[in-house]
Amino acid sequence: MRLIRQLFVLTCFLASCGAIWAAVYARKEGFSESWRNAIEREFESRGYHVDIGKLTLGAFRGLVAEEVRFFQDATREQEIAFIDDVFLDVDLSRILEKRISINTLDVQEASVSLPLDPTRKNGKRLRVMGLSGRLVITESVIEIVKAEAEMDGIDISLKGSLVRQPLEKSEGIKRSNQAAEEAVLSHRRRQLLRFLRELDAYDFSGGRPSIEIEFRGDLDELETMTARAHIKTPSFSKQGQTYRVGSLDAAVRFDGRENRAEIEHLKIIDEKGVFGLRGHWNQKGNRLDFNVNSTADVAGLAGLFWADKKLGEIVFFSPPTIEASGYLALDAFLEGIKGFPGEVMGEVRSERFVTRGVVFSGVNFGFSSAGERFYLRNLRLDHKTGVAFLNLKYEPGKGAETLQYQTEIKLDPLVFRPFFDERGRKFIDAWNFSETSSIYIAALGRGENWSFSTWKNRGVIDLRQFRLNGVDFLELETDYESDGETQWFRNASLVREEGKIVAELAENHRRERSWEVKGVVSTVDPVEGAKAFNPKLAKALEKYRHASPPTIRIAGRLDGRRNEEVGDEPRRNKLAISFTGGGNAQYDFLGKTLTLSDPVGELTVEGGRVHLTSLSGGIFGGVVELDYDVKNVRDPNAAFSMKAAIRDVPLERVTRLYDGGGDITGSVDADLEITGNAGQVGSFNGGGRASISEGYLFAVPVLGPLTKLLNAGDGNGNGGNVAKEASANFRLKNGVIETRDLEALTRAFRVKAAGTVSLVDQSVDLEAIVNTRGELSSTVLTPVSELLTYSCTGSVRDPVWKPKHISNLGKVPATLISELTNIPVEGLKKLGQIGQGLFAIPDRAANPPSAGNTEAVDEPSAPQIAPRQRRFPWGGLNGAAPQEGDPAPRRLFLLRPN
Repeated sequence: MRLIRQLFVLTCFLASCGAIWAAVYARKEGFSESWRNAIEREFESRGYHVDIGKLTLGAFRGLVAEEVRFFQDATREQEIAFIDDVFLDVDLSRILEKRISINTLDVQEASVSLPLDPTRKNGKRLRVMGLSGRLVITESVIEIVKAEAEMDGIDISLKGSLVRQPLEKSEGIKRSNQAAEEAVLSHRRRQLLRFLRELDAYDFSGGRPSIEIEFRGDLDELETMTARAHIKTPSFSKQGQTYRVGSLDAAVRFDGRENRAEIEHLKIIDEKGVFGLRGHWNQKGNRLDFNVNSTADVAGLAGLFWADKKLGEIVFFSPPTIEASGYLALDAFLEGIKGFPGEVMGEVRSERFVTRGVVFSGVNFGFSSAGERFYLRNLRLDHKTGVAFLNLKYEPGKGAETLQYQTEIKLDPLVFRPFFDERGRKFIDAWNFSETSSIYIAALGRGENWSFSTWKNRGVIDLRQFRLNGVDFLELETDYESDGETQWFRNASLVREEGKIVAELAENHRRERSWEVKGVVSTVDPVEGAKAFNPKLAKALEKYRHASPPTIRIAGRLDGRRNEEVGDEPRRNKLAISFTGGGNAQYDFLGKTLTLSDPVGELTVEGGRVHLTSLSGGIFGGVVELDYDVKNVRDPNAAFSMKAAIRDVPLERVTRLYDGGGDITGSVDADLEITGNAGQVGSFNGGGRASISEGYLFAVPVLGPLTKLLNAGDGNGNGGNVAKEASANFRLKNGVIETRDLEALTRAFRVKAAGTVSLVDQSVDLEAIVNTRGELSSTVLTPVSELLTYSCTGSVRDPVWKPKHISNLGKVPATLISELTNIPVEGLKKLGQIGQGLFAIPDRAANPPSAGNTEAVDEPSAPQIAPRQRRFPWGGLNGAAPQEGDPAPRRLFLLRPN
């Protein structure tokens, strides 16, 4: 008995050792190839084509197939999966006969490799790690009791069953549908590959995403499968973006029999709010119909799928409320087409938000979009300065009606400044509106693209209480229209307190940078009116000051180019300007302020030429008329020509203004023409004529000191110097005035002068002769008049007059001139009494002997000395009237008759 017990123990030990050895051998060396082939045939009998690299026996797990490869068909050309090890639950009743029946497949922490493109041997593969689960395989059913794995960072839980046809029937079906199935599988793989590539761009934190899938279907007709997936993700963000999703929860149901899927719910939570979506998918068209409700940061959420920088320009203080419905074309979405990949319609409501530094109080609008087409309906934009409304439609391919809009603006246009280009910003910076301003702009238009310069627009503009380039205006009203590069402003009215500017038409040619104006009438302050449009012109007009605004009319073309755009070429201006009224106008001239009363004039501008064709007005109680022509105002020399006529200007008012005195009297008439370069007196050339009447002649500058030499004998001290008239023709050459016939008449004297006055250095070079009035006295007193010849040197402000014959002049009493002037006959007698000594005329020269009177000659005859002859520029000898046979006088102008 004891021996039997020992033998039993030994037998058990040997059996155990054998079993252990067999197990170790089976584990290390594996079963023979015949066993592997038997299992592969079992799989093939059920329609699966596998290659088993190694078949072992686990100590506690049973039969293990290692390095198992699954192929698409018997050719084993396209591998569809690779599993490192699979636990086989087999029927051992017939194992000794090598007839193996597999009941289930168990996988524990296995790795699976799925080629995403089976046609490429070394193509990208999908790695599934930590695969655990049980697969029950029968001839007609494949059931996954439960399978869990980690795939590309996603936890996947899978369970379900697939029904399959018996092998004999399925072979025929496979042969007939093999090409179609391969096409479907290839399409599914491409979709999966796109999804995985997109998934690589996201970073998850706080855990891993999870997907739970339940399915039912027919293995031979996968398109009839039904499935439900539940997806959860922790917080995640897209690489390179700051927006972060707090969590995502979605449930999706698929019904292959109807080729549709339903999104039971999709809920995305971020720090702003919640995004909710429900919808359904149809295989036909591969489109997803949806309904959306959101209080989340939609701009940030959309940025996860569209790389558009404009989405980040809007920041909401509180989440906008969005309600939308439509469909998403998934093929277009994956291809990344422009615009919205589908169609959507909805409404947006938002409170305060900021974009490009501008804070708005709120916005509400309806919208629809399809591809690049979209429509904004009843948009209301609120700002602290007012409100704006907009309807906008954009449909590419519609030609001139691609873009259409309607708008009303009742807010400060400056809020749109950040959305303009540099040129638009410069324009809008010129405007300023305050809290008291009123703004109304209504417009509609259309265009082929987003370039505003090509749009056709029309509308009205009504502004109240605003400033343009710093100039205050009460209101602006105008009709507006544009067509491409041309803008029209019709029936424009700009109102200020003192008047207004009205224009029948102002036409802006944007490409040429020029304006055509018609029917412009201004009654505003010229300086303020010009400052609003051309500050440089306003600066030039500041020298002209009006008691009240004149009426100015303008028509023609204005060059609107900047100086750097014009360069050296003349501007393309062509204007006709007239002005009238305005009361007195003041102008600073030679350091004093001149007043021109009721000026009226006309001005033409063509290119660089500015021509004041006429200017008339009152000055010092007289009248002035002027024609002034500048050939090119851009030329630094500013060559000009001028014609002027002065009538009845009282000298006393001129001298009172410039010298502070009023002792110079008289009325001045003058006509002159001058050419030259502005500001260059030395270039002045021309001539003219001037006359003075009823004035105190010798108080005039230059001639004034001469009277001191003539009035000593007059008890009144004026020497009879009240001028009845004085006149002169003159010419101007290189800034020097030259006259040959200056003549002045008083009650007693005639003064004739000739010489030059330089406007360059103010120097004077004159010669004057004083004679008594009347032919008789002038002739008789010729020797005396020679004594009354004077020369003038010095300057205009400090002239120096000197007698030319100072030795003889001292012999003539100063009272003689006065007596000769007042009593011509008695003066002649007194002159005869004194003349023997003063005017040495020999008796023989005065009474030559006759042929019959030789006795009278007692002494040898002395040689006859002819009196010295002096010829003056105005003609005649010794100041006498010209005689027949005298040399022709040197004359520049026609002389005024005595």
